[in-house]
Amino acid sequence: MKNRTVLCLLLACLFLVAGCARPQGDTPEQKREYVLNMADETLAELYANNPEARQLVERSVGYAVFSDINTQLLYFGTGNGYGVVTDNSDGFKTYMRMGEASAGLGVALMNFREVIIFNDESVFSNFVTEGWNFGAQGQAAAKYQGSGAAASGEVPLDSAVLVYQITKSGIALRATFSASKYWLDSDLNTY
Repeated sequence: MKNRTVLCLLLACLFLVAGCARPQGDTPEQKREYVLNMADETLAELYANNPEARQLVERSVGYAVFSDINTQLLYFGTGNGYGVVTDNSDGFKTYMRMGEASAGLGVALMNFREVIIFNDESVFSNFVTEGWNFGAQGQAAAKYQGSGAAASGEVPLDSAVLVYQITKSGIALRATFSASKYWLDSDLNTY
């Protein structure tokens, strides 16, 4: 009985922590600015660590930058976050939310950024309107306040999409299958 109670408490913490990823600010304008700053900082870090990524982003149909908090305890994981999608044809920005569920073996509590580069117009359009993404992922990370290391690999199910992940902080050792749902943020897309 004691083990079951501990497991239930750990699972409750898992889902509570995963529900914490929200843009900061009191007004939609402040929240949009917060998301855009996160995206700019993430792209700057990506370009510093992977200079070739700048051309990939600039030549793409569009790209998305997300901030994600992700947790996993043994066999199940969850995550959520927020971000912005930029259409390179006209610079239009669409603010989105995301949620994730995973199954596999591992332990994780991660705060990471994800840059998704789209090289196909229909895939890009489908992402903004439909938002599903399925994949397999392996990850090993231990990082806190800029110290540590992280390595991850994702197997996208569509070759027209390239994904970079940047671990901000956390620890993870896992191999999972995941399903992510991205959707329009109705609060931030009202102008």
